[in-house]
Amino acid sequence: MSSEPFVLLAAGGTGGHLFPAEALADALGRRGIAVELITDERAQRYGGNFPARAIHRISAATPSGVSPVARLRAVAALGLGTLQSLLLLMRKRPAAVVGFGGYPTVPPMVAAGLLRIPTILHEQNAVMGRANRFLAARVDAVARGLPGPHSAALDAKSTLTGNPVRPAVIDAATIPYAIDGAEPFRVLVTGGSQGARIMSDVVPAAIALLPEALRRRLSIVQQARGE
Repeated sequence: MSSEPFVLLAAGGTGGHLFPAEALADALGRRGIAVELITDERAQRYGGNFPARAIHRISAATPSGVSPVARLRAVAALGLGTLQSLLLLMRKRPAAVVGFGGYPTVPPMVAAGLLRIPTILHEQNAVMGRANRFLAARVDAVARGLPGPHSAALDAKSTLTGNPVRPAVIDAATIPYAIDGAEPFRVLVTGGSQGARIMSDVVPAAIALLPEALRRRLSIVQQARGE
């Protein structure tokens, strides 16, 4: 058992899950609360500067697709991740486990429930993802980033908190940006660390509807998926 109380954050290994967790980790750190992170191997792409005293990587996978073999492999990976999480939590015994979504969140949240460690789930979107829908009925409390449809049972333990924002983003918002009417108007379109398909579908069509004089002023950089 860890001698110092700490909070374990669980997040899928993409920016949409890791960045809100990073914002909470920073806020807890400023209050003198130690933080550790549990995630999957993808976190090395986005979690290199994560403000945690330790980062634990477990087995996880997304049970999607039509192949029964692939789905069975994903379930087996999640089962192994749950065993890894149980061993870790029994050894370290965090004060609470906070999940931020994605299938790598499932094993540690399930393990925490089995060990009766307090659990909180944060949902960044108006509509819950599959992993969070599975976990919502099993956790002690749910923090919601946006209002959205949910059941009366979930409403009883839900709080609308908004989405945590990293200090770097807050600092960037204070930088003045003077718009010169004669210069190009620069627009950055981003859809998350994996590139949101919907943005690639609707943004070009929306830009095409603008008056030609305005379109000529635009300088657009858009993040898109590889395909």
